[in-house]
Amino acid sequence: MADKVYEGFKWSEMIAHQPPNPTMDKPLIITVCPTGGTTTRRQNPYQPYTAEEIADQTIGAYEEGATVAHIHTRNPDGSMGAPKEVLKEVIDRILDKCPDMIIQPSSCESYVPGATHYSYESVKPLADLFSGSDRKYMESTIFTPVSYAAETLDDEVHLSIGTEVNTQKTIKYLQENKIKPEFMNHNWEAIMNVKEWLIKPGILEKPYLMSMGPGMHNAAETYPDPWGYMYTLGMMKMMPEGSVIGLSAGGRNWLALSTFAILMGVDGVRVGMEDHVHMYPHKDEIIKRSADSARKIATIARELGRDVATAPQAREILGIYKEAKI
Repeated sequence: MADKVYEGFKWSEMIAHQPPNPTMDKPLIITVCPTGGTTTRRQNPYQPYTAEEIADQTIGAYEEGATVAHIHTRNPDGSMGAPKEVLKEVIDRILDKCPDMIIQPSSCESYVPGATHYSYESVKPLADLFSGSDRKYMESTIFTPVSYAAETLDDEVHLSIGTEVNTQKTIKYLQENKIKPEFMNHNWEAIMNVKEWLIKPGILEKPYLMSMGPGMHNAAETYPDPWGYMYTLGMMKMMPEGSVIGLSAGGRNWLALSTFAILMGVDGVRVGMEDHVHMYPHKDEIIKRSADSARKIATIARELGRDVATAPQAREILGIYKEAKI
């Protein structure tokens, strides 16, 4: 009798023939935010302020895999609200070195006196600045459909009040000018506002760019574990069908939450010194360059088997308008 080759157990055969899990089977978009309007050199001495510093931070992150640049500007004292010309200088410096990077300037910079929140009054003058250029200065921008108050350390209060009329007017204007709006959802209220004000009336065009922003601007906390993960998962499950989902986690736990989100199949992760001061949740290591954060996320994604999206891939996933006017 010939020897029979051992073939293993039935359950091992089932495991061996499991179909591939498609959750992570898509390239990951990395967005870099080199500076914002809140963290200063008092919290992080490496925070960039000047146009050259902001551009250099962005270019460095691009070289590590970031394809979207969310840009704020600063005055010399670190406050937000620098002249629009400073923003143009930052973007010109970026596009000189990274001509295919997707530029997403912030429209919440006090370009209009008293307008320190995302609104039609702050978006239109910014878009007008870039109109008619042969460069794509503004392929996308952030809109925050949520209400909150942000108090500075010197007791100045900035209000962001999401209203139905303002939201609809602003999003209609952006889409008419082929600027893709991305919604920064700091909490569940924002997700519901997008659904009720924009999707149900048929105003918002697919794909819906829906980012989760736990840990930012006094929004939902990202720790103690495991509640940050559970809150993020809950936000993901609330997203409307047709969404491109991103994570922009703020605070100490950003790296752990970003890794969790990559595993859960989000389309994009945001990194950079606007949202993060420390590299790790359990160490006091200060982030010196946004490029370091971009490299960290790109390395983690690749080790998990996910490719990092190129700029053309990111444009396709995000639904960036090919006929952009600005």
